[in-house]
Formats: sequence, C-alpha cells, structure tokens
Amino acid sequence: MITSLIKKYILPKEVDFLSALNEHAMTIKKITDDLYRCFLENDEESCDAILQDQHQAREIRDANMSELLNTFITPFDRESIYRVITQLDWIAISVRHFVIEAKAYKIRQLDEEYAILIKQLQLQAELLTAGFKTLKSSAHKTADNAKRVRDAYDVLMDSYVVQMAKLAECEDTHKIFVQRELLAQLKEISKRMRMCANSLEDIVMKMS
Repeated sequence: MITSLIKKYILPKEVDFLSALNEHAMTIKKITDDLYRCFLENDEESCDAILQDQHQAREIRDANMSELLNTFITPFDRESIYRVITQLDWIAISVRHFVIEAKAYKIRQLDEEYAILIKQLQLQAELLTAGFKTLKSSAHKTADNAKRVRDAYDVLMDSYVVQMAKLAECEDTHKIFVQRELLAQLKEISKRMRMCANSLEDIVMKMS
C-alpha cells in the first residue's frame, strides 16, 4: 500500500509511450486501407472516413502530445517521441489532402497503376505498425521493419518514375496537371513514411 501511494503521489508520472505510438501507427494503417478502398473499390464510406477523420488520428496525436508535455519520465528522449508523433500526424494529414485534391478534380476511381503505389503505402504502414509493436521485445525485428519501409519507398519511387515518364509523353495538358499533382501527393506520403521509419530506427539505437 505504501509503495502504491509513493508511486501515485511522489514519483513522477510514467506513460507507456511505446504503446501510444503503436496505437497511432495502427491508425495510419487503417487510413491507408481506406485510401485503397476509396479509390480502387469506389467505396464512398472509406472516402468519408478519411475526410471526417473517423479514425480519430487527430485526437490520438493531441493526446500523445499532451502526455509528452506533462510527463517527466520518458523511455527515451522527448525529441524522438515528438518527432514520431509529428511524422505520423503528417502522414494522416497528407492522405487526407490527397483525398480532398482528388475529389476536387472529380476523380472517383483510379486505375491499377495507382493501385501499385497505394499498395506500397499500405505495406509501409503495415511495416511501421509491426516495427512499433516489436519495439519493446526485439530491436532486430524493429530495425528490419524500418529497413523494409525504406525498401517499399524505393519500389514506389520506381513505379512513380515510370508513370511520370508516361505522363511526359501525354499531350493532354489537363491530364498532365491532375495526374502530376496526385502522383506527387502519393510520393510525399511515402516519403513521410520513410522518415518515420528512420525515426523508429533512431529510437531502437537509443534503447539498445
């Protein structure tokens, strides 16, 4: 009883930031799944889920940031936690921006070439989630997942370059503008996934 009272009233508050970041990463995975269903399966409910932030990514981000500001003890340096929180937040925001832009161009469904890119985003999100999940138990597995996120980025970039090269031969100015903007958005989302993977690897190094 005395020990519990000491922990409650005397010792600084401890927060399980690893689990909190894992929850945030799982939300990103759900968002990328909705992105695929939105534009490859023409599922309007999935589109609305992203636009209306039904996965509560913003609330998770705000809760994690609030905990960080009010917690003295963290499992690793505060800058690393802040960096990952903001990077995961940027991924969610970037996906939402993609949907907003596509809808503004009156695009309801994308072709299989876009499916290749979006599937790589899904894979990156899945690997990020797996990386955060194993952060406590296996530094090796987490580092491997971070590497595979970067590998998926490279695969996406190869497809991106192919599509941009095809677009360069197109004579339809409107198509060039719209497709270039959408491709650039997907490239940006993937880049932010890669940056988050680098931060995840940084955490592994600091915890080992």
